[in-house]
Amino acid sequence: MKRYSDAIWRLLSSRLLTPLVIGLFLLLYIAIAFRTEDALMALITVTRSTPLLIALFALIPLNRLLRLIQEIRDHFALQRLIRGISSDFRPELFDEAVEMEGSAVPFADVGRRLTASGYTISEKGTILSAWRGIGIFPARFMFLGATALLFCGILLSLGGRMSYRATLIEGEPLPVKEGEPAGGLVGIILTEENGLFLGKKLAIEVSPQGDRQAKRIFGLYPPARWRGSFVYPRYLGIGLYYRLSAPDLPDAYGAHDVLSIHPAGKEDSRQVPGTLYRLVFSLAQPDDGSDPYVTGRMTVRFKLLKGAELLFEGSAPRGGSFSRDGYHLEFPDIRRLVITDFIHDHGVMLIWSAMALYTAALLFWLFVCLACPRREIVFVRDGDKVLTASRAEGRRRKHVGVFHEALDML
Repeated sequence: MKRYSDAIWRLLSSRLLTPLVIGLFLLLYIAIAFRTEDALMALITVTRSTPLLIALFALIPLNRLLRLIQEIRDHFALQRLIRGISSDFRPELFDEAVEMEGSAVPFADVGRRLTASGYTISEKGTILSAWRGIGIFPARFMFLGATALLFCGILLSLGGRMSYRATLIEGEPLPVKEGEPAGGLVGIILTEENGLFLGKKLAIEVSPQGDRQAKRIFGLYPPARWRGSFVYPRYLGIGLYYRLSAPDLPDAYGAHDVLSIHPAGKEDSRQVPGTLYRLVFSLAQPDDGSDPYVTGRMTVRFKLLKGAELLFEGSAPRGGSFSRDGYHLEFPDIRRLVITDFIHDHGVMLIWSAMALYTAALLFWLFVCLACPRREIVFVRDGDKVLTASRAEGRRRKHVGVFHEALDML
């Protein structure tokens, strides 16, 4: 039974398992890419609906967790040997291992030579060890832990992610799901900012009516949380209320439409139902070059077409109107809006934690490798034999030279 359990452990903790599983998903992604343009979303959909693929994906965080356990075991086994607590000599823990016969040279002579080379020496019984620098085990620990967290987070997102999209309109109540209490009134602020990555800063304010002190502010990054869901603003738009009267229309046509006409100059159109009339809208660019979405001073440019014929075009501010040849077009209200995703996803926090650990691991690894990499040498006297080994996490050439000089002395 132990033989089978050891075989399963070796399989699940193999260094090759994670690259193999990722490679299989990459092949599946390539196969899907030949059939659809949005291959990533198709792959996510297929994985969510296929228990076998979910189980296969779950092997990645399991493998990283088992690799982490194995790394911890190996690290402490190595440190017990280095400190002389254990004489369990395992050559696979080192870069180079040599077995020497019949050496009678005292370890003290070798120790003095290594001390002169800047190594710290420990001699306990039949074990002489030497080391210098700081080990990268903490970085390795954080890296493997981050990888396990990352893929656990992705796995949770695949299995339990729920989202809905809502349109947040300034001055209107925040849309909420059925049964939830009211969320408050929405305010939208876009400001110019000379940031490192973005030229503008978006803030969505949600204020309970009559309570400005309790307002919540949602920005682009990092995503804020609202009632257990993460808030991701996706698209800026304009909410336009307009009314059209025409000689051949029995009644005036009015509509509240969400238009994608930001930035200024971008066009969006709407067809008047049951007629040949089509309206094309855009935001006028102010003479001072300012962004009307930032200032809130918006003037709408419009074109009225009947079939392919352009009847007229013009512009009007909020509350303005335009009349010609029996046609009348007015704009009682223009408001800013943001199309926003509300995503309930337990995996997001794990993914963020993984990113933080990756960053910490990288910084620690860079510091250690550049400043004081770990180098270790061990001599274990076993009867008339001496078992020797060395490992280095940086500056290997110089370390190997010191190790071979010690071997020459023995």
